[in-house]
Amino acid sequence: MIKAQVQKAQTVAERLRLEGRESLGLGIGVLVINYNTAAQTLRCLESIQQSSTPPDWVFVLDNASASADYERLVQHARSPETGTFAIFRSETNLGFAQGSNVLIDLLLQNPECHYVMLLNNDAVAEPAMLALLKEALEKAGDDAGIAGGRMHKLSHPEQVDTLGIALYASLMPADRKTLDDVFLGPTGGCSMLQRKLIERLKTTFGYCFDPRYFCYCEDTDLVIRTVLLGYKPIYLDRLVALHEGQASSGGTYNSFIAYHGLRNAIWMHAKLIPANILLRKCLYLLTAHMFMFARYAVSGNLLLVIKIYRDVLIKMPEFLSERRRLKEYLAEGGPNLGESITKRFYRKGYLLSLLRGGKV
Repeated sequence: MIKAQVQKAQTVAERLRLEGRESLGLGIGVLVINYNTAAQTLRCLESIQQSSTPPDWVFVLDNASASADYERLVQHARSPETGTFAIFRSETNLGFAQGSNVLIDLLLQNPECHYVMLLNNDAVAEPAMLALLKEALEKAGDDAGIAGGRMHKLSHPEQVDTLGIALYASLMPADRKTLDDVFLGPTGGCSMLQRKLIERLKTTFGYCFDPRYFCYCEDTDLVIRTVLLGYKPIYLDRLVALHEGQASSGGTYNSFIAYHGLRNAIWMHAKLIPANILLRKCLYLLTAHMFMFARYAVSGNLLLVIKIYRDVLIKMPEFLSERRRLKEYLAEGGPNLGESITKRFYRKGYLLSLLRGGKV
């Protein structure tokens, strides 16, 4: 059993529980995390209650939001027509990774729960979302473990927000914007996991999401571990949700996103990418880092990129130690992961975006 240094959440307490009529017993639980965005969370919960296939449980974690935001969430929450609704509160911000772990553990205390739906609080679920993803996983048996579908932009429903995660030749992950890119797995912001997969991840690695990431790239890490274990994540080319995007982190690309995105990607490479893939893609990976370093420096963020690499190195021995323990899985699952890498350097239009001063 692989064990990680996981910080346990000791300050999470149930603050509200509402019961509707007896549920249909389909074994579906939905998890949502709120951080100072109660309006979006309430909108998300309203969409879940309109599902054609209602969930048995909806659990919300308030991740140390300001008092006014938290009170708004509690005061305006309404009872479900069926099943159980509960709000939990943490007095410290656990991040998406550990916050999700806490909710997953709470949900799986119900032995009848067989499917866990993760949904960003700034997303609006399509009525058929739960039914579509559950059906896809049922058809796949135990081979898939996790499924996701098409998410479009809430502000422009005709435009793609994400089609899941793609891992490129540079070994950098990004939202998949086109069906031409290989599907690695669904994003953590809209994905359904089978209970069996969650239990296997926890037994094998010691956690579901890696809590050291806090947020960003934690879903890529989970999907790569899923692929290394031999699963084949499902992409369903059906619209399952609309997404506002980055509501909790300010709505724009900023230093917080840049820091966690790059730091966590490097830790992920050190921990999970098989040696043969690292060797084949090392020039692409080095080029990606050169591009990012230059971009940060030119944009006046040199101190930020120095801080990222410094913090990466501080914890690198811990991730390399875990990599040694994972040697068996990296060897056996390497071919599966290799087939899931898109051949192009990075997402289409990336270099042009850099030249125009776009996102890093």
